[in-house]
Amino acid sequence: MRISLLLALLLWSAYSLMAQIEGYVYLYEDDQQVPAPNAAVYWEGTSTGTTTNNQGYFSLEKVAGHNTLVASFTGYQSLSKVIISRKGSTNFVLVPESTELDGVTVTGEALATQVNAKAAGLHFEINNKELRKAACCNLSESFETNASIDVSFNDGITGTKQIEMLGLAGKYALIQRENVPFARGLNSLNGLSYVPGPFIESIQVTKGLSSVLNGYESITGQINVEYYKPENAPRLLINAFGNTGGRNEINALIRDSWSDPAKAHNSTMLHFSSVPYAQDRNGDQFADLTMGRQFNALHRIHYKLNQNWEGQFGLILVDDLREGGQMTALENSDPFGWAFSSREKRYGFFGKNGYLFPDKELRSIGIIYNGSYQERNSTYGNRGTKLHQGNFYLNTILHDYIGNLEHQFKTGISLNADQVNEELYLLNKDSSLYQHQRTEIVPGAYFEYSYEPADDFSLVAGVRTDYNSFFKQLYISPRLQARYQLSPNTTFRLSGGRGQRSPNRLAESSSALASSRDLQFVDSYRFPEIAWNGGFSWSQNIILGDNILRWNTDLFYTWFESKLVMDLDYDPLKAYILNRSGSQSWSLLSQMDYSLGKSFDIRLAYKYLNSQDNFLEGLDLSYQIPLHRAFLNLAYSTKKEWKFDVTVNWFGQKRQPNTTLSPVEFQQKEWSPDYFTVNLQINKVWRQFEFFAGVDNLLNYKQENPIVNATQPYSNYFDSNFVWGPIFGRNIYAGLYYRLP
Repeated sequence: MRISLLLALLLWSAYSLMAQIEGYVYLYEDDQQVPAPNAAVYWEGTSTGTTTNNQGYFSLEKVAGHNTLVASFTGYQSLSKVIISRKGSTNFVLVPESTELDGVTVTGEALATQVNAKAAGLHFEINNKELRKAACCNLSESFETNASIDVSFNDGITGTKQIEMLGLAGKYALIQRENVPFARGLNSLNGLSYVPGPFIESIQVTKGLSSVLNGYESITGQINVEYYKPENAPRLLINAFGNTGGRNEINALIRDSWSDPAKAHNSTMLHFSSVPYAQDRNGDQFADLTMGRQFNALHRIHYKLNQNWEGQFGLILVDDLREGGQMTALENSDPFGWAFSSREKRYGFFGKNGYLFPDKELRSIGIIYNGSYQERNSTYGNRGTKLHQGNFYLNTILHDYIGNLEHQFKTGISLNADQVNEELYLLNKDSSLYQHQRTEIVPGAYFEYSYEPADDFSLVAGVRTDYNSFFKQLYISPRLQARYQLSPNTTFRLSGGRGQRSPNRLAESSSALASSRDLQFVDSYRFPEIAWNGGFSWSQNIILGDNILRWNTDLFYTWFESKLVMDLDYDPLKAYILNRSGSQSWSLLSQMDYSLGKSFDIRLAYKYLNSQDNFLEGLDLSYQIPLHRAFLNLAYSTKKEWKFDVTVNWFGQKRQPNTTLSPVEFQQKEWSPDYFTVNLQINKVWRQFEFFAGVDNLLNYKQENPIVNATQPYSNYFDSNFVWGPIFGRNIYAGLYYRLP
C-alpha cells in the first residue's frame, strides 16, 4: 500500500526549484534602450511585486500558482510575460503608449554571458545573444566564443568533436537538457551533436561539482541546455545553413496550443543535416571531414491540470550516419580501401510532472523521468563495434524550508538503471576481440541544505548516497558551495566534493580504432571512475568610465581515486586501456569582459591547464591538452541591426603520444607547435529574418600530415591520434533565421 501511494505521488510530482526571477526593465526612447528606474514589476493577480533600481534592475520571488509577470511605467505600455520556471532572468522593453507596434518587435537583451551573482557556485548564464555569435549548428559548436569550455577533435578520421572542461574530457561534466541527463553513457561521445543549436534558448554552465540533486556523475561541472519552451517559443522558427565543407542543414520549430491555451502548449523541433561528398584538401588521400546525414526530431507538450498541477512530456528520435576514411573507399573505386562508418539510432522519452502547495510558501514536490534506447554499429577498417545501451532515470525532489526562507532544503530519491553491451570484432570473421555486458541499477537518496541569511552570503551543502548493483558498493558523495560578497563589486566562491561515473571502456576508447593499434584491456572492470574536485573563484567589478569591467578568475583542482586511462606511449602498436589512481588536473582561468558604450563588447581571457594521467610508466601530461591558451572576442552592433563578431584563439603547445619506439620515418615530435585561429561572423536583422555569414579559421591554418603512415592504413604504425590543430582549413558559411513570434 505504501509503495502504491508513493508511486501515485511520484506520477503527480514535479521538478521545481525556488530561486529569484531577475532582470532589467528598459524604456525605448529615440531608437535607444535606457534603464527604467522605479518601474513596477509584479505578479499578475497578486500583491507581490517590486520596483527597479536606478539601473532598471529587479529581483523578486516566484509566487506559487501565478505565472504572469508584468512590468509597467507611467506613460508607457505595460508588458507581461509568462514565466513557468521558478528561477532565471528575463528583461522587459517598454514603449510609449502612443507607439504603433504593428510589424515591429522591440526586444531587450541582457549580457550575452554573465556570472549568476546570487548562486553559491560559479554559475554562468549564456543567452541567445551569445549563441548567435557563431554558426552554432549543434551544442558541440556552441562554445566557440566561450573561454571556459574548449572544443577538439578525437582523431583525424571519425570527425567526432569533444568538449573539454577544467582540462578534462566532456564526459566528466554532467550534461543535461532542461535538467534531464542527456549526453552520458554511449551518448557522451556523439550526444552534443544531437542538440541542434537553433533550438537552444540559453545554456547554464556550472564549473566544479554541481548540486547533489542532479546526480552523482558530475565531476568537473554541469552544462544545462534550455530549449525554447512550448508556451513562449516563436510560432515558427526556420534556420538554414551551408558551408564550403559541404555541410548543409535545415531546422524548423513549430509551436501550437490546444483549444484552451491556458491548459496546454506543444512544440515540434525538426533537424536535418548532411554532408553529401568528401574533400581531401591536404592530399593525404583521407577525407578531411566525414560524410553523412542526421535526422533529429523532438516533440513535447507542456500542460496544466489546474493552478497547482503542471507538467510536460516529450519524445525524441535521432538517426545519424557518418562515413570517412580513404577517398578511394568513399568514392567506391577501391573495395579494399580503409573506410570508417557509423550508424547510430536513439529513441527516448522524458517528462516532468508536479505539484505546488497552494497554502505553503515555497513547498513543492516533483519528479523527473527519462528513458532511452541507443545503438551504434561502426566499422574501422577491418574491425567493427556493436554498442547498445538502454537507460531509465527517475528523480524525485521535495523543496521546503526550515523555520524561514533563510534555511531551505531539497531532498529526494533517485534511480538510474543502465543495460550496456559493447563488442569489438573482426569484419567478415566470427571472431570477437572484446565483449562486455553490464546491468547497472543505482538507487540513491540525497539531502541538500541552503543557507542565505543575507544578500552577501550563501551556502549550499549536500550529500547523497548511491548503491551500485554492478560494483556491489555504496558510494557517498558530499558536496559544498559557498559564496561571500565582500562588497557590492567583489565576490569570492569556494566549492568542493566528490563524484563518480561508470565508464564504457570500448566506446570511450574508440579513437584508438582509427589506427592500426591493438586494444589491450589491462585489468578487469572492477571500479567506477571516482574523483574529488575543489575550486576557488573571485569576481570583481571595476567601474571604468560609464561602464563596468567584469573580471572573473577561477582555480580548480581535480584528483582521481580511479580513472580510465588510454596509454599510447608504452608501445606504438598498442593502446592500453587501464584503470589507474592518481590522475589529476589543475585549471586556472582569468577572464575580463568590458563594454565600450552600448554597442562594442570586449572579452579577453587566459587559461592555464595542467592535466596529468597516470600511465603505465607513471604520471605524465595528458595528450592534446594545451598548457596555455589565450582568447579574445570582439562584438560590435549598430542601430541598424548589423552585428560583427571576431574571435581570436591562441593555443599553446600540446603533448603528443611518445613515438621513440617507432621507425624513424613514423616518429612524431613530442610537442605540437602553438598556433592562432581567427573566426569572423556578420549578422543582419531585417524584419522577421536574421541573415548571417562568416568564416572559421580565417587565416587558413592547417596541420600538415595529421595521419601517420596514411599510405598504408592496413599496416603497422598507421595512426590518426596525432591531431593537434585544424585539418580542413578555412571554412566559409552562410545561413538565415526566420522567426514568426
